[in-house]
Amino acid sequence: MWQRLNPHYILNKMYYLYMFHQLRGGIDISSRIRGRRYMQIGKNFGSGKHLWLEAVTSYRGQTFHPTIVIKDDVSMSDFNHIGAVNYVEIGNHVLFGSKCYVTDHNHGIYSGENGQSDPDIPPTERLLTFDKKVIIGDNVWLGDNVTVLPGVTIGKGSIIGSNAIVSKSIPPYSIAVGIPARVIKQWNPEDQRWKFI
Repeated sequence: MWQRLNPHYILNKMYYLYMFHQLRGGIDISSRIRGRRYMQIGKNFGSGKHLWLEAVTSYRGQTFHPTIVIKDDVSMSDFNHIGAVNYVEIGNHVLFGSKCYVTDHNHGIYSGENGQSDPDIPPTERLLTFDKKVIIGDNVWLGDNVTVLPGVTIGKGSIIGSNAIVSKSIPPYSIAVGIPARVIKQWNPEDQRWKFI
């Protein structure tokens, strides 16, 4: 049995055991982490199976200077994917459901006056956009299957309902649902209640 083990498999598993120790929390051995030196990960970070964190430094001749900041006490369930070519920040005490996707870039340019991507070019050959940030504030909860797109800020204390696609910023203390996500409730501090808007 020992002879069947691939040395790359063994080295990969040793790397993830090292990462588990370095993050001072818990990541499953099934996780994929690329560009660790471009990440700042706070204490008590934990994730379920198949986490994919990727700080992309180059793609098809483009060069990037990415940063992924994950602050303290962030908890993620299974199959989450976070990708950055510029800047993604996740605040303190953020909770992710399963299968969430957070990205600060696209394969191709689809707005603006000049230089939009030709649909006859295969998506994998299109240049990546690189000028957007994503910021998720403290105490945010993302339900299962949430997608957060480039240029979005999700304000402190907000909740994003399952299956939502967040294409525009969400103000603090809001509940947003849908495709695209829209705010349906906000916290009223005077009477300490969530109210429909």
